[in-house]
Amino acid sequence: MKAQTIENLDFYCADFARRIADALLTGPEKVPGDDVAHMITRLLSILHQNGLYAALLYMVWKRHNGTPRERRVMAVIEDMLVGKPGEATLLRLPEMAFKVEKAEDSLAIGQAIARSLDDIFLAKELLSRTLTYVRYQAQSA
Repeated sequence: MKAQTIENLDFYCADFARRIADALLTGPEKVPGDDVAHMITRLLSILHQNGLYAALLYMVWKRHNGTPRERRVMAVIEDMLVGKPGEATLLRLPEMAFKVEKAEDSLAIGQAIARSLDDIFLAKELLSRTLTYVRYQAQSA
């Protein structure tokens, strides 16, 4: 009998949170931790109160219409969590089993995930955990 591997999805959340925090809190374009934590808190609030699609819509809106700092933070978050077809981002990982191969952008990902109630709940939990971990890292920076 072949041993079955069980994935711990929390490890993926922690890994992507670390990547996001590293991209935002270090390097030449670093953003102050308090600013990152504040923006993440707002995004988490939208995710919890209005759902996955609203949070994705907010990310896209702030990425293109926010202050320069908001655009930078949301661009990193969107690129790491959603990305483009073929990229190894959190919502596109094969381990997540979302049917998003053809989704070109964040809003298309939201629509694809919305076809399954289980997928909506899983995606919302994954984003919530990841963003919470980013916020903790930003607050400790």
